[in-house]
Amino acid sequence: MKKVIYCALLTLLVLSLLILSGCSAFMSQKQPQIVTTYPEETAPSQVIKIEDSWVMLHNTYGSQDYTISVSKSLDSADSIYSVNDVSIWYFEANEKGIVWCEESLEFYTYKVYVFETQKVETIFQVAVDKGYQPQNIGIYLNTVYYCSIHYDQQEVQVIAYDITTKTTTYVNEVEFHEEKQPYSINLEDAYLSFVCSDQIKVLNLQNNEVVFDSALPNTVEYVYGVSYDSKNDICALYYADNDSEDIGTLKEGENDIISVFTFSQNHYAYQDKIECYDGHIYWIAQANVSGAVTDHYTLIDYNYLKHKVVETDRSFGFYREDNDLYVLRFNKDGDYTHIDLCQY
Repeated sequence: MKKVIYCALLTLLVLSLLILSGCSAFMSQKQPQIVTTYPEETAPSQVIKIEDSWVMLHNTYGSQDYTISVSKSLDSADSIYSVNDVSIWYFEANEKGIVWCEESLEFYTYKVYVFETQKVETIFQVAVDKGYQPQNIGIYLNTVYYCSIHYDQQEVQVIAYDITTKTTTYVNEVEFHEEKQPYSINLEDAYLSFVCSDQIKVLNLQNNEVVFDSALPNTVEYVYGVSYDSKNDICALYYADNDSEDIGTLKEGENDIISVFTFSQNHYAYQDKIECYDGHIYWIAQANVSGAVTDHYTLIDYNYLKHKVVETDRSFGFYREDNDLYVLRFNKDGDYTHIDLCQY
């Protein structure tokens, strides 16, 4: 699986050089406003803003040691949880809790930190030797959502866990097919997307209505990431066909994906993360090539309505809150000892 290959590259942090191929749109540089600057040893690797608080995931360069902190000030970090010898790919939060998945040599473990009780709970755990598991996880109101593959029963389930009642329900179940992997979910606001290589389904959790349901073209071999733009009723996909990896858009009821970006060899969307919102698709362009660390990650903001691209260089992480975009960025060329948290 692609995630397994990426884990071997994770210790290199973000060694990438942006090479755009197959995208003819005009490109410009964006210089966001610096909110604060961190020394590398205390800088967050991911950041989420919740009302007047900041939730941060810290990961020291080259290690598999993680710390989660919550603070009302960007200048201080109050640690609530630490763990060693794991990988954490997905990390989400709202005013009720923080959720993540830990992959160790032995287990995939899905956890939640509940703000009300100030305790960490294990939601679900499965042995790694049982087979690959999607690590996507999200939280909406009091409910945690994740995707699990049950190899013995040959089922894939989207599972909801209520942190208040400690009860589990099944949101979606499909028959497992090896060739359709990777199965995954993506939770954005109230919209829960489920995707594999031949299907996308988006559920509005406010009313439990399916707002997007589409079969994918037979040319699609893998879908690594999906994001639903509710304002334009369009899904963006990070996918692979028989000759390349692309980012594209799909309207419900249409048969073809419109490719807006094609990755060159050894170039990827970092952590398979894309976000489609209000006519824009955001991702971090990563290249596993030689060269200075700081040159190798670039935030791409692609306006698919106007076919324009804006780059924010040296960027390895982003988080959107409504119309505000927060960016984690290397402080300057050739130097990763300081990290800027920026806003634009």
